[in-house]
Formats: sequence, structure tokens, C-alpha cells
Amino acid sequence: MTTPTITILSHTYIQPDLPPCGKRRSVTLGIPDNATAGYSPPQAIWFYAASKDPSVFSTELLIRSLRQTLASYPHFAGRLEHIPYRAQGDWSERFGRLRVVYGTPDDPGVETVVAHCESRLAEIIPNGKERGRIWDASDVPFARFSGQDIKMALHDGFETGRLPATIVKITTFACGGIAIAPRLQHVLGDAQAFLRFMHDWAAVHKNSLEGFPRPVLEPVFDPEMLNSMAAGDINAIEPDEEILETARKLPIHRYDWWASEPSCPEVFQSRTRPSPELTTAKVPPLGNPIPWNDWDLGLSTPHFVLHYSADEISKMYDALASPGQRYEFSRLDALLAHLWAAIVRARAIPKEDEIDLEFAFNFRRRMVPPLPDSLIGVPACMIHVKSLAELALNGQVRELAMAIRKTIMSMNGQTIPSLLHQLAHDIDAQRHWQFVGGKHHVTVTSWLQHRMCEVDFGAGLRPWFVEALMPGWIIQLMESRYDDQLDDEGRLVDDGDLANGHGPVSSGVNGTSAGTGGEETKGRPWYSTGVDISFNLEKGVVEQLVENSIY
Repeated sequence: MTTPTITILSHTYIQPDLPPCGKRRSVTLGIPDNATAGYSPPQAIWFYAASKDPSVFSTELLIRSLRQTLASYPHFAGRLEHIPYRAQGDWSERFGRLRVVYGTPDDPGVETVVAHCESRLAEIIPNGKERGRIWDASDVPFARFSGQDIKMALHDGFETGRLPATIVKITTFACGGIAIAPRLQHVLGDAQAFLRFMHDWAAVHKNSLEGFPRPVLEPVFDPEMLNSMAAGDINAIEPDEEILETARKLPIHRYDWWASEPSCPEVFQSRTRPSPELTTAKVPPLGNPIPWNDWDLGLSTPHFVLHYSADEISKMYDALASPGQRYEFSRLDALLAHLWAAIVRARAIPKEDEIDLEFAFNFRRRMVPPLPDSLIGVPACMIHVKSLAELALNGQVRELAMAIRKTIMSMNGQTIPSLLHQLAHDIDAQRHWQFVGGKHHVTVTSWLQHRMCEVDFGAGLRPWFVEALMPGWIIQLMESRYDDQLDDEGRLVDDGDLANGHGPVSSGVNGTSAGTGGEETKGRPWYSTGVDISFNLEKGVVEQLVENSIY
């Protein structure tokens, strides 16, 4: 692919559409939020074909609707700060805790870049039919459309200053198409929060274009809502050992950065040394080191997108069922089990070796009482399933699916509070790491049920393509777009149940269960339009997966 010519047209800092006499607010981030400071931020690119109505993708109007949407998400434009460490302080004064300060014109704002690409969109990304079942996207310069070259707060896990916590890049194409690429610092939100913001922005923009009132946006930014569910006394000088014992039994890795300096790549060396501020602190013993010998960061990780239809996903599920018995796992469990087994086979792992499947787990609805889907933050963690490679090599995929379901069920309203207690008492919020890449590990993040391909900024246009930008060694799942029901511009060809049609949007996320792990989205199964699986794995493994397929 020829490198596209992209020219920067403007570079601004967008503030929320709020009264100028706004009141400064300072909010301590939630207990699990703080642990994600070193994680890759939620980020994606929505590519759209040209609209017959040029105002739909007017960059001026997009920025205006962004400003209006930020009025409901003002902290996204705020400044992240480290809370000063105090040895005998409460949980929020332990090392590595963060707060967001916002509400005044002095906030960093959302760094917003508008650019123009001299290529046509179809020259960068082929349409769905041309991409087919398996698409090699390794040569697509996604990073050039994403604003990844812009420093954001905590880009290295530490630096904040006046760096933005949210970045948006908007790129127009010669054909009239457009790419909209938001990026959110992970401590402010997980995938669910990030995608709620995108649906809300699109709803505000669409209503404005069509002359309707601004939709009612109802994100909930209240970290204390989850903090209050922690077990025991999170402000006590010492943690409760009984509660910690419950937390240690949870299926969560706690790789210790401070034990991981030997063989650690240079890029991560700064994380392996405790802060000088903790020199006199009572430091718990070192834990499990990150297995660098199993994780070769120098390996090439090409990017492929593999599509599975609803029928294929149902067949995967049906193939694992025991005759005459009720299924004891979900379709997503079955899909993950098939993926896991296929990758283990492609890596030719010895049958006696232990293998791990690690995946992001959203516990909003697992709490008692459940947290609202609209909660903005990171009420989530990475959990892992252990097994022996022998099961995957022998085709015992049902057993893997059962193990996945059992692991998920162990995370509930009785056990998650102990995790919150443990995280609150960590001497350094970023000391432990919950997942790794490597030959014996498969790491997955599911963005299913978030309707990524239904983000509609107006005129009924659905995205030409959506790319969730992931680091190497990560697999991402999302619903496919309706290629068999879209015209060449990305419009639905009928006005049936799948179409948004015209008329006011009452809420950006109306009618979705928003990634809670159930089987339905907006009244239909999440797999009804198929699933796109984005791979960023070792070259040889990806080649085998493509050659042999997965199922």
C-alpha cells in the first residue's frame, strides 16, 4: 500500500459547552481505575463513506457536537493529577492514586486534530465484500488516523502535567469520506464507558443536524458508587487478612513489576523499581515475576480480521452441547474456547504445559445491587482461566468452555468486594499487572454488545469499517456490520428493525444492554450479524489460523 499523504489542518483544545463561571471539581478516581494507569487506552477509528449531505461530516459541526457532548462528560476534558503520597493516609493517599480536576476554562481540554488525507477511503480500506472472510490489515496505516503520536496524560504510566486525558483526530478523505478517532486515558473509562461516549456524541450530532432537541445524556461519573462496595475497611492501616485470602483465590493474575526487572525489556524498566517515596514504607514481599522468557516482544504481530457468521457461531455452540442436557455455557464461552484451542494448536504447545486464557471482565452487573450500565469508569478487571494444553490438542473444547463459565461465575457480588479491598490496600496502585502476552497466554477483550458498527452521526450512515486499535498479542471481538443490508455508501437498504431511520434520538445508548455479557443487544442476539475477530499475534500463528481457519 502506498503511504497516504495526510495534512494537518487544525490543532485545538476543545472545552465542554458549559457556563464560563464553572466550578472547579476534584474527584478521586475509583479503586480499580487507578490500577489501569499503565494499560493501553481505549481507542478506535470509525471510517465512514461520503454522505450525500455534506453537512453530516462537516468538521466544524462535529467539533460543535463534541463540545456539547462533553458538557455531560466534563471530566474527559479535565486534568489528571497524582494524589500526594501520605504513609498513614487513607486509601486514596497510598502511592499511585489519581484524581481528575475539571470544571474551569483552565482544563487541558480534549486535544482535537483535524486532518485531510489525499487518498480515497476505498484506497485505504476495501469495502466489506472485498475484505471477505479473512482480511490482512497489516499494511493499513491505522496509527496515522488515530492521533497515537500525540502525548496524552499517563502515556508512560507516570507523566500528567497539562497533558490531555482525551484525544480526538478527525481525518477527511478526498472522496468525502471521514475517519473519527477518539482516544481515552484508561483510568477514566473502560470500553463500555468509551463506547457510550461515542454513541452519545453521535446522537447529539444527529439530532442537531435534523433540527431536534439535544438528546438526554445520562452518564454517571461517581467513583464512590463502586468504592463503597469494597469489603472491610479500605482506610485501615493494615488490610484484613481474611478478606485478602478470599481475594487471592480469585482468578486474577497479580504479576509483580518489582519482581520483574531481570530480562525486562528496556521500555518497561522504569516500572520495575519502586518509587523513592516508598523507601521507608512497609513493603509486602515480592510476588510472581512477569514471565518475560515466554513473551518475546520483538516478534512481528501482523494484524488480521476474521469474520464469523451467526450460523457459524451457532454451530460452534451446538457442537459442544451434550445430547439431552441443558447448555451450561454461553455462545461467547464457546467462541472463546474454540479460539483458545485453535491458538494453542497453532503454537504447538506441549500437552503437559499449563495454558492461560485471559480476558477483560466487566463487573457492573455482577455487583449486589448491580451498578448502572451508565457508570463511567473502570469497574472491571482481567481474569484468567487455567488449563492444560492437552485439552486443546485433543479437541476437548467443551471442557474449555465449561472452565471459562466456571471462572466467570466465581466473580460475583460476594467475591468482587474482596478484590476491591485488596486493590485499595496495594501500596502502589500500579505495582501489579493482571495479564501478559506470550506463547502460553491468550488475551482477549470483547467489545460485543456495544454496537460499534451502529454509531450513526446522521443520514442513516453506518461505518464503512471500525478499527479498535489494540497492542500486539491482544485479540478483540466486536459485532460485524450489516454488509448484506448496506448499500455502497453504508446505508441500510430498508427501514426495518435494524434501521435507525430519521427522527429524534432520545439517548445515545437507547436500547442496548451495553456489554454486560448477556445474549441480546437491542432486542436481538449479539451474534445475529456475525462477529469480527481482530488478531494481533505472532506471524507464524496467524498464518496457521488463516490457513486452517479456527472452526
